[in-house]
Amino acid sequence: MPLRRQAAACMTCPVILCAAGDTHGALNQLYTNVVAFEVQLGVQFDHILHVGDFGIWPSPDRVDRATRNHDGAGDFPDWLAARRPVPRPTTFIAGNHEDFDWLDNQPSREVLPGLFYLGSGATHELCARGETLQVGGIGGCFGPADYVRPSAKLQGGAKRHYTRDQIDRLGRQGYVDIVLMHDAPAGVRFPRPLRGGTTSSSTLGLDTLLEQVRPRVCFFGHYHMRFDALVAGVPCLGLNKGPHSGSLVAIEIHAGEPGWRLLGEWPGGAV
Repeated sequence: MPLRRQAAACMTCPVILCAAGDTHGALNQLYTNVVAFEVQLGVQFDHILHVGDFGIWPSPDRVDRATRNHDGAGDFPDWLAARRPVPRPTTFIAGNHEDFDWLDNQPSREVLPGLFYLGSGATHELCARGETLQVGGIGGCFGPADYVRPSAKLQGGAKRHYTRDQIDRLGRQGYVDIVLMHDAPAGVRFPRPLRGGTTSSSTLGLDTLLEQVRPRVCFFGHYHMRFDALVAGVPCLGLNKGPHSGSLVAIEIHAGEPGWRLLGEWPGGAV
């Protein structure tokens, strides 16, 4: 096919995305699974979208207590030391277990070659196959006291919480195609009770944000469970912790068109 006709044909190609759940520093495992998922589906992902707790710990000495008691700093220090490029372009938001001070002090959103940090309340323009998609993000989890404080005033561990001004900032962006959240919007019912017996999310602001910007789809993590919900008419997909079932979800989506199509989940297969 002549190059000009091939480029024109590609304008109609959907963008193929992989949404990934909490990784907690297991980068080697994440990208091994991503490539295996591609083989299973017979596709190559244009971009990976990650819902936080990626595991940004440049030094094992800086991990928080929860990370120290579980998976530790993981693979990120080795990738950072080698300036190793990620095998597929990846955009991630913060979870509630990252080195927030390190992230805030980076001169570029591209913290490794091909690995982009999307701050809370910000948007990222994702371009692939002649299509452009707008992705918005709200990282971190809900903290009642910190929610009403200006995000610029949060220090240390308090940065693990999202704030009302970040919600407002993203809400003013207008329409976005995809929203990434770490925590779950209010009203989402969990498939099993959490510790303490909680059966549904009671966060503030996230459901209102979805009603404002009306994305086509929202992905979130944090709870290490794979389940679906509908909030303000927006399909919301909760992702499991890697490498467990439902930790990766593949979709195809066209810019400027309603809807999207689920291609499959990992481990599992095509739908």
